[in-house]
Amino acid sequence: MSEFRRDPFLGRWTIVAEGRSARPNEYTGPPPPAGAPADCPFCEGHESRTPPEVAAVRRSGSAPNGPGWTARAIPNRFPTVTPAPTAPAVVSTPTLEREPALGIHEVIVEDPRHGTDLPYLPADQHRTLFRFFRERMRAAIATAGVTNALLFENRGPESGGTLPHPHAQLVATHRIPSRLEEERRAFRTGPTDSPGTCRLENVVGSEIRAGERVVAHEGGFTAFAPFASEFPYEVWIVPDRHAASFADATDVEVDGLATLLPQVLRALDRVRSHPSYNWFVHGDRAPAEGARGFHWHVEVVPRIVRPDGYELGSGVSVNPVRPEIAAAELRTAMAAVATSAGQQP
Repeated sequence: MSEFRRDPFLGRWTIVAEGRSARPNEYTGPPPPAGAPADCPFCEGHESRTPPEVAAVRRSGSAPNGPGWTARAIPNRFPTVTPAPTAPAVVSTPTLEREPALGIHEVIVEDPRHGTDLPYLPADQHRTLFRFFRERMRAAIATAGVTNALLFENRGPESGGTLPHPHAQLVATHRIPSRLEEERRAFRTGPTDSPGTCRLENVVGSEIRAGERVVAHEGGFTAFAPFASEFPYEVWIVPDRHAASFADATDVEVDGLATLLPQVLRALDRVRSHPSYNWFVHGDRAPAEGARGFHWHVEVVPRIVRPDGYELGSGVSVNPVRPEIAAAELRTAMAAVATSAGQQP
């Protein structure tokens, strides 16, 4: 039976329609790319094919913009936002508003090697990389005029990604994206019957007590399939400690996320055969205003179904996999992948 579910945090409605999972070819994933093309700009030794790096984790003695790095941040050659305030002026009217889209758009190359996706990198590389992610986030939100920064990764052809070499991206702008503003509003309008509590923490506490949608609760984080998941196998990863931004995460928290997120992604690969996905970090540049301030978190969005006309026309997502089933499958896969780091399918 299909059912409407309302998200207890954001208030959105989703339809859970299990029968639609029987449609053919929904979960057919592409095989992992084989080999490194000779012209991949992100491979070690090809540094001259990218813009000059803005930061890197390097072996002692190695020179910038050459080999010897383990993680590398470069300007995106095809940026979503204009990287410098040199855009021509635009004319806006009360009904047709527009303005230059200024900001920062970085590519963060996750490993010098071509064929190993983020979930299958060695544990020490995960720790190095996630601390580098935090460093780049801190640098972005410290930039004058920036009000927010979004760290994300696109994996696979259905994700919007265009290059298979593992890399994340960081986009920082002066304008709060509408999706993030929706979450900020949810924090401001949280329940009044629980003063001094965080709305997202209330949701996580309810999920932990229920248990059926929790994927993992370890290392200072809770990973769960949201009650009204918009996407099959969607997972949120929420830190136990209240803080506004990933930039505020402690070393222990960064290392905990560097363990848990790759495990969740490996489990997803196991249950749905190497699907495309996006993951992104939601946070707020402003310091947390007590428990009602923003609580940063990671959202994992598998891209294994495409929205149809009903979803586009109604604005209501249709999820063919019950979150309780998704969580159970991911828990089973998590147990299997906990000791399989580095074994990419």
